[in-house]
Amino acid sequence: MEKLIWIIAIILLVGLMAAGAVMYFLPINFGGTRAARPEALPGDTLLTAEQVQADRQQLIGYVESVHPFFVDGSDQTAYQAAKKAYLSETNTAMTVDTFMVASARYLTVLGDGHTKLSWQYGDEVAIYHSYRNGKMHFADETGVTDLTIAAVDEVPMEQILVTIDSLFPAENEMAAAKNYNYYFTSENLLKTAGVNVEKAVFTVTLSDGSTRECRRFEPAETADSSGEPWGNKARWDGDVFVVEFVECVDDDNLKAIARELKQAVEQGCTKVIIDARGNGGGSSNACERLLNAMGMKAPSYGMLVRYSQEAKEQVGYLRSSGTGLMKPNPAARRNEQVNLVVLCDRFTYSSATMLCVYVRDGQLGTLIGEASANMPNHYGDITFVALENSHLYASVSHKRFLRPSGETESRMVVPDIETDAKDAYQAALDYLAEK
Repeated sequence: MEKLIWIIAIILLVGLMAAGAVMYFLPINFGGTRAARPEALPGDTLLTAEQVQADRQQLIGYVESVHPFFVDGSDQTAYQAAKKAYLSETNTAMTVDTFMVASARYLTVLGDGHTKLSWQYGDEVAIYHSYRNGKMHFADETGVTDLTIAAVDEVPMEQILVTIDSLFPAENEMAAAKNYNYYFTSENLLKTAGVNVEKAVFTVTLSDGSTRECRRFEPAETADSSGEPWGNKARWDGDVFVVEFVECVDDDNLKAIARELKQAVEQGCTKVIIDARGNGGGSSNACERLLNAMGMKAPSYGMLVRYSQEAKEQVGYLRSSGTGLMKPNPAARRNEQVNLVVLCDRFTYSSATMLCVYVRDGQLGTLIGEASANMPNHYGDITFVALENSHLYASVSHKRFLRPSGETESRMVVPDIETDAKDAYQAALDYLAEK
């Protein structure tokens, strides 16, 4: 009896050791505590030279300890040049805004849309616009016009766009266009580009030589919204099952949608639209759940995980150093009875981009709309750093995701049917009507 007890104890001990080894070497985590975001300081707050140098060293140290760029074989020539420039321009006392610009420029060299400074936008100048076809178009009360913006207070539009490129990472051309639209009217951005923002009226010069006067944006008071709550939804449009997939959250609501989708397919539904336009990401498990509900299996992304003390504290790993590599697996399963269409646009991001890659690499359906602002192979799974003196806050990736097909050259997933984002849904209905 005593011998049997010893044998059982040894088996349990070996099992525990094996389980511990698995948890140590695989990216299994137990949850951690993310760095809290500090209260922002006024942009004109003056930092001493010592405070600036302490914060820049904190940021450099964090990035170099956490980001996979430094262990994945990437060419570091451009990074070292950007770091040298950052060290050179942050040796004196300066305002928070000035330090923010220098720090944003330093982070941008990594070319990672997930690794960036939380930009303090400042006031917004009410210049209504839309960047399309390589030009910044002016918009008025009738909508987007054919006129393009040539300058703001005589600062050329090209100079403003170059400034945006220098401060905000763009993984591909669609990401750059997204940045142009989003940051163009930021008071802090325009100031960095050379526009005098210490004024009430801004003069916008258009491509036909005419000018418009613009002021700061003053948001109107809005009544309480009585619309439907935000979240993923499912509905029927004729014989098409539509999932309005606005966030990659694998919660009870999505599980209920997946059950409804599974039942629809089992009862003969052959046409499905997953509308991922504007979906900013979250958990890729949500994407896989929807595919599984249709009897499909997604191919698997690979990943390079960089372990660090910072990631251990914020994510909850057992390891605090080294790397882990999981290879991609292209094996997938399509349900030939289901015609799946996924809608995407430039705002389809992170885990939602992964859904597009699953569909493309696994040949699971058809993509319609615009390309995403993510590269198919991209960094992600962010941690956060709060700079002690300036109170600036930045996100920093600690993983590199590797697409299932193993293909490395593509900068974006181009849809099978390209349309403007607003036209994608009707294009999907037209496409499915022929099926």
